[in-house]
Amino acid sequence: MKCVSCGAEINLTDKVCPACGRILTETAAHQAEREHYQQRGEKAKSGMNKAVSQNVPIVINVVVMVILVIGICVANYVKENAYHFHSDAMRKESKENYEEYSATIQEYLDAADYTGFTAFMNYHNIAEYEAPYEDLKLLYEMASKYGRLLGCVKCATMHGPEARWYRPEEDVADCSRAIRDFYYEYDWKKEEIEADSYCAYIQDMKDKADIVLEVYLGLDEAGRAEYMESSDLAQTAYLEGVILK
Repeated sequence: MKCVSCGAEINLTDKVCPACGRILTETAAHQAEREHYQQRGEKAKSGMNKAVSQNVPIVINVVVMVILVIGICVANYVKENAYHFHSDAMRKESKENYEEYSATIQEYLDAADYTGFTAFMNYHNIAEYEAPYEDLKLLYEMASKYGRLLGCVKCATMHGPEARWYRPEEDVADCSRAIRDFYYEYDWKKEEIEADSYCAYIQDMKDKADIVLEVYLGLDEAGRAEYMESSDLAQTAYLEGVILK
């Protein structure tokens, strides 16, 4: 843009000609418009700063609430999954202490303390289905069923007609299931048991279970064979006759 007086180059932001000093009326409209928008900008900026300052406490409260909600959610998650976290930690620890734990397990087995063996396995959350304890899988399965058989038979016969929990029939039912689970599992996996490296211990459980049934339930070798071949109803009737007499 050129000054109409001297022809010098002028800018829209110039109020006077830089060459001749004449007041530039041709840029006055632009100057007025520029000042107008500057004022609007300053007013908007002032309003925004005021709004922000007024809303800072609200924003802080919202942030605090969000943090609290997240904290509560995390706490609930940890609480709900605490068992799994602990279980995973115990399983990891059992792997790290394999040699020590294996020696302790062998002590239980050598003492024929099969319930102590299963209790040790459960307490340390030893995973018998994966390395390095996978060779204990069958032994642990049979020992768990053996321990339940002992517990149910002894408890039922000691309590007799006096129900352990709800009614005497529940003790009889528990006893019947425990016997069936152990002996059926033993017969079903007999070949697998014979090939297992812990076969001798499982056979010892079977021999001891036979003695328990004979002592507590009057089932000698012939009686056990007849009992196991009979129907569920017949087995229950026999146990009721012995336990609830």
